[in-house]
Amino acid sequence: MTTTAVAATMTIDEALRRWPSSVRAFARRRMACAGCAMAPFDTVCDAAAAYGIDEGTLLEEIRRDATGVAGE
Repeated sequence: MTTTAVAATMTIDEALRRWPSSVRAFARRRMACAGCAMAPFDTVCDAAAAYGIDEGTLLEEIRRDATGVAGE
């Protein structure tokens, strides 16, 4: 898996452990994902749906924060 391979099917915990700087994407949107007990179980897709955020937009923001690059 490459650095930019953030996927909607990854758990929040997996994404945050792999790319700690991606916490900024969640924090900017005031998502409690980083401290949530469900982070090991909920996927990025689940979180986007729970907060009413477009999945693609959230993934792009996570990628940008994780890598400093706007996409693949």
